[in-house]
This record gives sequence, structure tokens and C-alpha cells, in this order.
Amino acid sequence: MEKNEYYVEVKDLVKEFRDPSGSAVLAVDGVSFGVRKGEMVTLLGPSGCGKTTTLRLIGGFEIPTAGRVYIDGVDVTDYPPNRRPTGMVFQSYALFPHMTVFDNIAYGLRNKRLSQSEVEKKVYEILEIVNLHGLEKRYPGQLSGGQQQRVALARSLVVEPKVLLLDEPLSNLDAKLREQMRVELKKIQKKIGITGIYVTHDQLEAMTLSDRVIVMKDGKIVQMDTPEALYRFPANKFVANFIGKANFIEGRISSVQDNSCEVVLPNGRKARIELRDARKFGVDELVLVVMRPEGIEFSDSKEGLLAGEVITRIYTGAMSSFEVKVEGEIFTVDVQNPNFDELPDVGDKVWLSVDRKAITIVRRE
Repeated sequence: MEKNEYYVEVKDLVKEFRDPSGSAVLAVDGVSFGVRKGEMVTLLGPSGCGKTTTLRLIGGFEIPTAGRVYIDGVDVTDYPPNRRPTGMVFQSYALFPHMTVFDNIAYGLRNKRLSQSEVEKKVYEILEIVNLHGLEKRYPGQLSGGQQQRVALARSLVVEPKVLLLDEPLSNLDAKLREQMRVELKKIQKKIGITGIYVTHDQLEAMTLSDRVIVMKDGKIVQMDTPEALYRFPANKFVANFIGKANFIEGRISSVQDNSCEVVLPNGRKARIELRDARKFGVDELVLVVMRPEGIEFSDSKEGLLAGEVITRIYTGAMSSFEVKVEGEIFTVDVQNPNFDELPDVGDKVWLSVDRKAITIVRRE
């Protein structure tokens, strides 16, 4: 990492726990990454991958077995949570039920012994930012889930931390409210310009909120990239499967250029595939071809890459989803704004073509 490039630096972080039998379990295994000032970075992965433990290590709620944590150039590894310039938004919100919205938000400011006029000024400013003005006299039990989430966010932001840590703060909300709060949270973070580290297992949440996403598995970082690059150029099958939906079929590389390669499919047809760096692949290497369902179209045999048979068709309004049996594999094909007069039915033989931005390759595992 370049000096001073990152506002938050995590270097070779390790966290080892002991299971009931006394055996060592590595929850975080040599994790290193950086977060630039004003950036929102998300730790994404399945349950047990180490993302929440990593966040807690950054916040000081866990002590690392090895490694260091730096914030704004200062080594905070040995600091307790209250000495770190961080604010934490927990999954449970952790609001005081006996305090009003105003008092919940003011709690941290009063601990800093600010004057009443300063407390009121800061609380009313943050109430405007999180769109809670007028609700300051209510108690948490009188608020909706989304409003409680914003109170928890306001309480963390009002003390002006250098870094905001968010541990799955939207997981207790219903699907529609969760979708709305993703957008609101993104707006608030960009308006304030705070540096944020977010934890979630929801790939759509990560894609929506993040400048960059860190995908974790088994305590390690698998890939760190922008949402667009993760989706378009996954590092391996795990990332391709975890970020969105994907179809896989084996292929053999027949030629390689700097930013593309040609792959021969099982039926002998060839696909020219764009890559960020094709040089890591070799001619005659067997690979997995990744095709995104929304980039696949039904076509005639001249344009098609793969032939198959439709086995299911599901209509959901704005989209129709098809399952197509292709070379012994089941492919998903998603058609936006479907016109049934032009689409195949169950049992029909079809050819599939794929948009060049919806196809890539990964190594076989």
C-alpha cells in the first residue's frame, strides 16, 4: 500500500478463537486492505466468513491475535472502542427504550460534556440530515423499524467519528423498507462524506451502497473490487455465484490476446470473450465460461452459441425466467419485459446468444 493512500489500513489481521474442544479456529486469516477517505467499502460474504469479526477488530470490540489496524495514520490496534475515532451502528440498533429520540442521539454528546446549546445544535442538525425532524420527542417504541434505524445512525454520526462501522444495520427491516433504506443510507453517507465500512451477506445491498466490495470466504479475502468489476470479472466460481446469478459451462481457450481470448464451447462454436487481463490464461487451458442470465437471448442458429430445450417458464410481471437444458447443464435465462408471442414455450428447441458484457471465464476449481 502506498503511504497515506488509505484512511483506514488493515494489515495482516488474524483472529483465532478456541472451539469447545480447545482446538484453534481461524475466524480471520491474514486479512489486509485499505479504505480511502470518504469511501464506503463493504465486507461481503456468507455466514461464518469472518466479515463481522473483521469489523469488530477494526472497532476494538475484539482483540486481534496478530496484525495491526491504522486510522488516519495512527496505530489503534491496542486502543479500546471508546478511544478509537469510530462510530458503530449495530444490527440490533441498541437504542435506549426509556429515552426519547433526542436523548438517544444526544447521549454521546453529553458524555463528551458539551454544553446544552451545543448538544441541541448538533442533534437538530443531524435530525434534518436523517429526515427525523419533528420526531425528537418520541420514544423508540413509537417509531417504525426504518425510523429506529435512522436514530441509531444519527446517534453514531452526531459525535462526528472519523470512520463509521455498520454491522448489517438493515437486516431487521422488511424487504421493501430495506430497499428504501439502502438508497437513504447511500445519500446520507455521500452527503456527510464520512468514511464507512459496511458488513452484509446481501450482495444487492453491497452493490448498491459500496464504492468497493471485499468478498470474503473462510476468513480470507477472495476479491476486492468495484461492484461493476466484481460482477463483470469475478475472480473465481465462488465470486461469480455469490454476486448475482450465473450459468457455467466448460470451454477450452483457443487463442489469447491482451484483453480478450477465444473459447471453444462443447458444441464446437467459438466465443470471443473480453477480459481485464487475458494473459493469466493459456492456450488449450480448460476453463469455466460464466454467462449471466439477463445477458442471454433466444436467437436463431446462425447467431446462437448454444442449443438447448426449454424445460420451465416462469412469469413474474416485469420479467420471465426460463430454465433451458444445455449440454447436460440447466441454464437460467431472464427476459425483461417479456412479450410471450415472441418467446419459446416449454419443450421448444432453442438457440441462445449472449451479450459480450454478460460473459466471462474463470479457472476450473
